[in-house]
This record gives sequence, structure tokens and C-alpha cells, in this order.
Amino acid sequence: MRAHTDKYNFLFGPVPSRRLGRSLGVDIIPHKICTLNCIYCEVGRTTECTAERRRFENPDDILAEFRENYPHLKDDLDVVTITGAGEPTLNIDMGYIIKGLKEISEHPVAVLTNSTLLTDKNVQAELMELDVVVPSLDAVSEEAYRRVCAPERSLDIKAINEALVEFSHKFQGKLLVEVLLCEGINDNMEELKKIAGIIKRCRYDVVQLNTVYRPPAFARAKTVPEKTLIDTALYFKSEGINVESVGNYIKELSGGSLNEDQLKRLLTMRPCSAEDIASVFGVEAAIVKEVIDALNSDHLRVSEYNGDKFYFIES
Repeated sequence: MRAHTDKYNFLFGPVPSRRLGRSLGVDIIPHKICTLNCIYCEVGRTTECTAERRRFENPDDILAEFRENYPHLKDDLDVVTITGAGEPTLNIDMGYIIKGLKEISEHPVAVLTNSTLLTDKNVQAELMELDVVVPSLDAVSEEAYRRVCAPERSLDIKAINEALVEFSHKFQGKLLVEVLLCEGINDNMEELKKIAGIIKRCRYDVVQLNTVYRPPAFARAKTVPEKTLIDTALYFKSEGINVESVGNYIKELSGGSLNEDQLKRLLTMRPCSAEDIASVFGVEAAIVKEVIDALNSDHLRVSEYNGDKFYFIES
């Protein structure tokens, strides 16, 4: 079910992106339809695991909402990002949506993808029109891939990674490869060597090294220690890979405001701490507490992870 608010049906943000800065999200997939059921996913467990592309919404409705609201939001943005609580490449209208967004937006248009449908030549062709593509590369071995990502059963990790290599050499925009490590699963040297081997065959701008920073879909998804991230980054660098450790990045806005509708939309898309919320909207902690306390939602959930309290609204 899509998480609607009084203001937006398809847009959310600006929200902080560890990868891209201040991002206006364009949600083209209902919650939580995906090709994977990743144990680390911060927006919860997959409710429909599928690899079949189809229409989910009228694409003209998505573009109309963007066209109406983008002029009022653009001054606080770094990027427009096609994303959501699911895999955006499942939307068979994605190419049409990308073209429409590019015609309207004065900012780069990006997509966050788990890479699974890069094996589809139509998906590759649609993604070629973007300014930025952020594909995931979390594993190479079948065992690690299944333990971390729990893919739809028809998916083949070898074919997916080969498609990523192929796509990387065709794509003319900025390619940011994300590698997310879960302790005890894909952080061992054997797996890291395999991941490095795929990366070295790609044409990319930077590899962004990440781990679990927010409450995950499954408790077995554990944050790797900072030392592991550093050691992995050093290993990748020794292999000639351009890598950066992303960390729990929140880009602050300033002089902002916060109301219940804005907060509801943010919390349906990602878990946030009170500090995160304050940074996103550029408001004082006292205002955040006031709006959270007044939030009228039976679906508001609070969880603790690594000593921090996170708020999230279940769809």
C-alpha cells in the first residue's frame, strides 16, 4: 500500500541522502514491492517479492505532482532521486517517468537500484538517460547473496554482476557503486576479494562503502565495526579501487520549519532519529519533540538501534 499524506502521493523530501546530499524523492513503487528481501533494509520486510515489471500508478499522475511542487522545493535540493520503499526498476513506466522528470528538473536526476534487473536490456536503456545511477553490489558468491539479499528465486547473482559490468561501460553519467557490509556474512576477505574483482571490471566514479546504521528488517543484519569499514576501504584502495566510507551521513538544512504532514511523509520512507529530523528540516530539537508528541498516527513505531532511538511509520 502506498503511503499517502495530505500533501503528496509520490514525492518525499527533501531528505538526507548519505550518497547524494539533499534529495527530493520520487516514489514510483508501492511499499514494499521488491526483487529482494534484504536483511538490512531500513524500510522493512518485502511484502511482495517479484522480478516481473509492471505498471503500478498512472505515470502522468507522478509527473503532474512533480511539476506542481518542484518549483517550490528546488532551492533546497541537490538532486532528484527516483527511489522508494521497493525496487524502482520494477516500474515498467520508468523510462517515461525519467524522460518527464528530466524535462522539468534543473537538478541531476538519479536512481537508486539494487541492480537485479540490469539483466533486462530495456532497463539498461531506460537508465542510460539518467545523470546518476547508484547500483548495489553486496555479494558475489551465491551463499552470501542469499543470506544478505534473499532474492526472488529466479534471480542469478552471476548474471546480475555481469550485467552491472556491462552497463557500467555503456553508461555515460555518474556511477556510484554501493557496497553494504553485514557483520559475519559478506565482510570476510574471501567475499571482499570477489566483490573487488567485479568492481575492478567496472567503469565507475566511486565505490561507496556502507553498513547497517538504522534498524534493519531482520535482527541478524549487524553493523560491522568501524575498523572493518576502514580495513575494507584500505584493501579496496590497495586494489586500485576509488572508495569512500559513507557513514551515517545527514546533510543539514537551515532555517526551516516542520509540521506533522512533512514528518509523516519522511517517516513512511525511512527511520529517523530526533537528531536526524532536526537536521533534515533545520529546526531545534524542542520543535521536533513537539511535533512527534502531537503526531496523530496509529502506525508510529519507535525502535532502538546501536543506542539511538528511531521513529518510523508503518504503511
